[in-house]
Formats: sequence, structure tokens, C-alpha cells
Amino acid sequence: MNTNTPSITRREALKSVAVTALGAGLAGRLAAQGSAAEAKARLHLIRADGSALPIVLAQDAAPHTRAAAAELAAHLERIGGVRPEVVEGLPDPLPAQAIWVGYQAALGKLFPGADFALKHPEEVFLIGNENHIAITGRDQWDPQHAVFPGRRFPIENKQAEHGNANAVFTFLQEIVGVRWLYPGELGTDLPGAESLRIAPFEIRHHPQFRSRSGLFNQLEMGYIKAGHEQDWARHQRVLLHSLDMLGGHYFKDWWEKYGKTRPELFALQPDGTRGTYPADKERLKLCEGEPAVWEVWLQEQEALLAEYPHRAVLSAMPNDSYFDGHCTDPRSRAWDPDPSETKVRIKLQWANDVTQEWPPLSDRYVTFANTLADLVKKRFPDRELYVATNAYGDVGRPKPVRAVPRDNVLIIGVNNFHGRDRAFREQHKTDFLNWAGISKTIIWRPNLGNLGGRMWGMPDVPFQELMDDFRFVADHGAVGVFFDTLFEHWATMAPYYYLIGQLAWNPRADGHAILDDYFQRCYGLAAAPMKKYWLLMEKTRGELVHKVASVHSAFSVPDYYNAAFFAEADALIAQARTLAGAADGKHARRVEFTRCGLDYTRAIVAIRAQMRQFEKAKTDADREPLKEAILRQWKELETMTSGFPEFAIHFKRMGGASEGAKPKVPGEKNSGAKRVTGLHPAAPVKPSVLKEITNSGLDLQ
Repeated sequence: MNTNTPSITRREALKSVAVTALGAGLAGRLAAQGSAAEAKARLHLIRADGSALPIVLAQDAAPHTRAAAAELAAHLERIGGVRPEVVEGLPDPLPAQAIWVGYQAALGKLFPGADFALKHPEEVFLIGNENHIAITGRDQWDPQHAVFPGRRFPIENKQAEHGNANAVFTFLQEIVGVRWLYPGELGTDLPGAESLRIAPFEIRHHPQFRSRSGLFNQLEMGYIKAGHEQDWARHQRVLLHSLDMLGGHYFKDWWEKYGKTRPELFALQPDGTRGTYPADKERLKLCEGEPAVWEVWLQEQEALLAEYPHRAVLSAMPNDSYFDGHCTDPRSRAWDPDPSETKVRIKLQWANDVTQEWPPLSDRYVTFANTLADLVKKRFPDRELYVATNAYGDVGRPKPVRAVPRDNVLIIGVNNFHGRDRAFREQHKTDFLNWAGISKTIIWRPNLGNLGGRMWGMPDVPFQELMDDFRFVADHGAVGVFFDTLFEHWATMAPYYYLIGQLAWNPRADGHAILDDYFQRCYGLAAAPMKKYWLLMEKTRGELVHKVASVHSAFSVPDYYNAAFFAEADALIAQARTLAGAADGKHARRVEFTRCGLDYTRAIVAIRAQMRQFEKAKTDADREPLKEAILRQWKELETMTSGFPEFAIHFKRMGGASEGAKPKVPGEKNSGAKRVTGLHPAAPVKPSVLKEITNSGLDLQ
């Protein structure tokens, strides 16, 4: 096996992608070419005698290739009624007709003139003629090192690349016409048996975004156990990527490990102490200019690489709470620009309300990462390894004044323009452009926040902005995308999630065609009113976010999701119900699935309207009956969602807000439940909360 980690350079990302017809509706377009000669040349995956073409799996295939071949057989059986046999290795004699998964030398004879060389990371090459189909991609797998430490538990059968598996899912989607609209049986849409009569085709593609699984980071391997939602992410070609960003703040556990024995590693405070501020030890800063920090970090990376040698990214991302406790040691401050070099100032703070106006720390972060990257290059001269740091918050998001990232430094751009108001979008897009202009490798990692109510499960579906933003970062060299955070409320956001998955694989695909295909496949004869329904959702959230133009806009949902909005949405659902046909049909059940999301939205808006009154109440006597009413609404909402179809709404991810719950609020450690702020009497909106939200990275997670 080739264990060399392929390059992820920005130049590589900007190379043109060779695709012979890729995107929504490829199968239909190929079928539309059907001349009489083409019809004769079609390969029937289910023969006239009722037998199925065998699936020939390459010898010693990687684990995910094997699993994908089994899924291919299962899907073809569901469509055609016959399960193909999966044969491993080169049959003797060669079959007259077959589906080949994974490259084998015999393919050169079966497809004369075809180029099976895969030159790019994650490249897939699929080709079909009148007798054979070849489904191939770049796999990298080392059976001696097949376990990788995930965020919660080890990832088994870890591969560095999963080209063959993603090629199988490309074949099922683009050629056969399978759609995974959302997780589970109801969300899987299979075409008719005619889809198994395949015209000659050729597809070659390599995804620019090599880091993709963080788009749905609640579904990552090593974070949740395998299930239908993770299957959906795999089928979208999002889950199986080749660049593990290892996001998050790397040094969170350093005080626990080194605080008592190595205090010199930590930031020097104005009072001469180290490791004393902030109180949350996971947010302590380092003394970046201290060589011992570099040495300890490098020792940790050596251990991590010994555990799993095929890592591509080594994290050096600073701890959170970005204004607090930064190092004042002259060696660290020597990496900052002189105050005369920039007019931009941030307000750094330390214990006892000590503050100082100072230039942003972007230069310090980059120089620190460059220092570590040079050590990595010296220690591992033959390895393609990247040191990751983030451009995050007011401290690190502005472009450096002098420092330029090394070629082997990966910038994680926390540029929060997606889903924000127009002015905010433009500022953060400018910041991204500034970093992209000096960085050879960059990943876009926005905090999505709650401006449109996405953390509450509201229909926060900025379709056009998503198309624009993915194209924007792709055009400027991004090699990955990571969204913090989506919580998979499928009844209110399924087509938006689907569009994310499709554009992550190919950000230059036609997003409108993808959505039109989605609505048609999901709703059938009811596609027209359901398209209007989803565009109404997009329009309404856009009015909310852009007119309120504030990080606090979600608190105004009753003003926009009002009686007129619900009347229009209800009318469209009623029209779709009529057009969808029999109530037990798949299209009718999908309309009902979406209606559950509308009912949920109505309930959230009603709770927020009640919470406004609660927040305005002057006395406990006024607040108590409102509190009781809101808690009853929460119980009713919990009961309602328990009767929804599977995957419709993840009520538990609301943080638990039924009677007796005590959700944590902004400012509290590990406040996973703070996303109910403004929806629960235990977490009302008040000036201190608004200040915390504004100053905490503009999110509520």
C-alpha cells in the first residue's frame, strides 16, 4: 500500500476538475442521449434471463471498499429484484459482462484506451461500455495501522483515502439515479428497474474539499456509533474524506498534564504568575516564545504519529476565550507587530480587570505555527505534514501585518459569513480573502451561530447563500469546509443539508438543478408547491436575518414567522397533500414529514412569543403564570416530537428543556444546553446574556 500522504496545496485545489458530466440528473441526461445505436449499446445489469451481472471486487480491497461493494449489491437488488454475486479477485475466465469495483489490471483490456491512472487525492474514475462497468478510486489503507483515535471513541478500519467507496456512491447516484434525501427508509428514493440499463459513460472527478466530514460533525466516525444518519453522510460522500482537520483547541489539557511540573510553558501574566488566568484551565494560554513549549509539542506529535503514522495534520490551535490571559513575556510579544505598524487594536484582559489595548495576535499565531512547522519539517523531512492553526476571533482573524504562513502551515479560517447579515458577511469574506491570499492551504470553518434559529431547529435554509459561499471559498483555494454546528433537524432543514452534501463533493455543481431534482424526487407530483414552501422558508429567514441584522436576530422570530407566514405555509402543504396522492404513498409521507417540521416551527415561535412576555414581566407574580405556561408548552412539544417520524426533529439536542430542567446559559462551562436561551424560563434573554452572546464568537452553542 502507498502510505504517503498526498499534497493538499492550494495550487492543487485550484486545478480544474475533470468531470465528464457530474451533478444532479446525470442519469437522466445520459438516457436522453438515447439514439437507436446507444439503446443497443446499453448494458443491462439484470439480464433477460433474470440473472444479475457479477460485481468483481479487487483482491485485498480496503474495508470501506468492501462495505461499499456490498451496498452496491443491496441497492441493485432492491431496484432490480436480483442480488448480484460479489466475487473477490480476478475471475478465470474473465466474465463476458461485469461490474468491477476497484482497479484490476484486466481493466486495461476491457477498456482499451482508458486512463486508469489516479493522479489526485481522492480521485474517482468510472467508465462503462456495452459489456463492463469499472468503478475505481484512490484508496489508501494500512492494515497495520487501522485504528485512529476519534473524538469520543476509536475509529476502526481507518483509511487515509476512500476513493473506491466514494466512486460506488457516485455510480449509484449519478448513473443509476439513487437519491438519499434524508436518513432512513423514507428518505431513500430508488429509481425504477429501467435505471439498470446503462448507456456508455465516463466520469472523472477529484473533490477540492478534502476535509468534509466536519460539515456534519455530530455524525463523524469516532463521535457517534454507526447508524442511518451516518450512512446518509457516507452516501453523500461527505463522511469518507482524506483530510482530518482535528479541529478544536489543541492545548486544553496541557495544564492538567504539565501545570504542576512545567509552569514555564504557560502564559506570563502581568502580575508575574503563570497559569492563573482564566480560571477555566482549558482556556489557559501558552508562552509561545518559550522553546520548551515547542519541544513538548513536538514530543506529543511524535507519539501521535507513532500511534497512527498516516496523520496529515498536526494541530497547534490556541485555546479558546480569545481575549483572556495572553502571554506578556517579551519573547512572545516580539512576534507581535509594533503598535506603530497597525491602527487595529483589541482589548486584551487579565486577572483583576487588568486590560490593555494591543494589536491583534495574528502575527504571533502564525509565527508560532511556522516555528512548529519548521521543527516538523526537520524531524520528518520525508513526510507531507501540516501544522494547523486558526484565524479566529478579533484576536486572530485579521490578516497578519508581517508574518506569512509556511507552505506546511494549514490555516483554519473561522470566517463567519455564512448565514449572517449582509454587512457582517462582507467583512468576514474580506478577512477570508486576506488570509487566502497569503496561505497555501486553508480550510473554511465558520461558527454558524443561531441568527436564523438553526440551533432551535427552525427552518434556517439559506440555499442561495450556501451556493454562493461554497463557490466563493472554492474559487479562493479552500481545501476543506467545517460547519460549527448543525444538529440534523431533518423535517425543517433536509434539502439544505442535502445541498451541503452535494456541493461539498462538487462546489461548482448547479445548486438550483440539485434542488429541483431534490424536490421532484422527494415529492413527485407535489414538487411544485413544496418547492414554493421551501423557498418561503428561505425568504422568511432571510428577512429575519438581514432586516434585524444582529447576532440576536433569532429572538425576533415571532415578528417574521407570523400569522400570514403560517397561513401561506399551511396552504402550500395542503395543496401538496392533495397532489401527492394516496396517504400511504412515499411522496405523501414525505409531505407529512415536512409538515411535522412546520408544526414544530409553529410551536417554537409560540414559545418564543411567550418568553418575550416573561422577559418583560416586572415581578415574580407576573412571571410565575407565564413560566408555568411555557413549561407546559415544552412538555407538549416533547410529546409532539416523540410522535414524529424518525429523524424529523432531534428534540434531545435542544439541551433538555422540559419541566424541572435547568439549562446552562452563555458563560457557563460546557453549556451544551445554552442553545435554549430565549426559549426557556431558566435561560431568559437579558442584557448580560446579550452581551455574552455578542462577545463569545457570535454563537450560542
